Amino acid sequence: MPSRNPPTPSREAGATFNKPVSALAIVPVNRSLTVTARKVYNVMGRLAQSAGDTREEGYAAPLHAILQQSGTDSSATASAKRYLKEMMTTIIEWRQLSPGDVMPGEAEREQVFTLLSQADFYKVGRENWVRWWYPPAIKRQMLDPDRWAQINLETVARLGTYCTVALYEICARYQAVGRTMRQDWTWWLPVLRGTDQSKLREWRKFKNEFVAPAVRGINELSEIEVELIEHRKNGKFTGEVQFLVRRKDQLATALQSTQPVDATVQGRALALEIREHDFDALAERYGGEAVARALDTLAQHLASARTPIVNRLAHLKWILGGVAEKQPLSSARAPMPALTVLAAAHGAAPVAPPAATLEQEKLAEAEQSFAALAREEQFRWLQRLREDLVARGVQLTPLLRSRLDAGQWQAPAVRSWLLRFYAVARETP
Repeated sequence: MPSRNPPTPSREAGATFNKPVSALAIVPVNRSLTVTARKVYNVMGRLAQSAGDTREEGYAAPLHAILQQSGTDSSATASAKRYLKEMMTTIIEWRQLSPGDVMPGEAEREQVFTLLSQADFYKVGRENWVRWWYPPAIKRQMLDPDRWAQINLETVARLGTYCTVALYEICARYQAVGRTMRQDWTWWLPVLRGTDQSKLREWRKFKNEFVAPAVRGINELSEIEVELIEHRKNGKFTGEVQFLVRRKDQLATALQSTQPVDATVQGRALALEIREHDFDALAERYGGEAVARALDTLAQHLASARTPIVNRLAHLKWILGGVAEKQPLSSARAPMPALTVLAAAHGAAPVAPPAATLEQEKLAEAEQSFAALAREEQFRWLQRLREDLVARGVQLTPLLRSRLDAGQWQAPAVRSWLLRFYAVARETP
């Protein structure tokens, strides 16, 4: 385990951030912290380490650059300001990872702090910039950490939920050791959920809804593999949990890094008036891909319905759960694809989804069939889809065009359009 003088971050190191352990196992006390705020904070920390001690000048960077490196929509300036304000108003309690986190001769301590002490927003020409300052104790650790975890920011940008990012960062610290510390599951709950206000539930539900999806996400999208260990005595779960950690071989990591990841799903949720906290909760429960598909469906319903939807969040939950609180009106017509997500955000509201089971079966069959096609044939279908969308007057967003050009048919921006188009085309004689 390294002890002092961490290596200077470099671009060649894959955007590595030597994150101090005091910022790993953190628990927001007065409010929950969003996954995007945590990602943005990591990028800002790396920029500060690269700049070194600026004394009282603080640290400055263009907002779009910070957002871009965190995997967030770089044009969302208003959202960026909200994330930084979140860092200044959220009271954080540091949880000790292991006894080694206390320096020799130093008593065990409890630390409570905010992530930032001040942030100023201003313009340089037409570009939005931010200058920020850290609380003294955080600044010392940020610039010259006693102990740290090497966090790959490119990996963090790919991860979808707060639980996944928090678990990845903690596990990244223990790559050399091979296993994390052993803690009761109630210790892990607020650390991985990003809030101290979660109602304590039984371990089985917490594991199935949050921990298991986070482990899958890390194993699929990062350079490490994680395995959950539930400790037992005489065959009975003791309540203590830890994680085995190992690095993947470089070839496997390189292959995974090419998987298409839609980093704008949160932006789409905001455009559809779904708050980020609500998005995070749904993504952690159902998975990021399921929520992305549900947002596509919500946009379609908004564009095709005759009467306004008052509660879009409730309707999104209905889509994800597959069961509506109320039966749809008999006069409701089947939803048609939205022209664009942003246009749908201002359109009319939804009618009930079509018969869910039959629709899902058809789409599942279409997906299985399409996945079995040769790559060249898939590209031909994607070209047919593009022509169909243009013919129907659908505005192709830059994201949608780039996904179509790259053949990334499994990306949420393409998938919902493609599977319906392909399913209908297969049935047409």
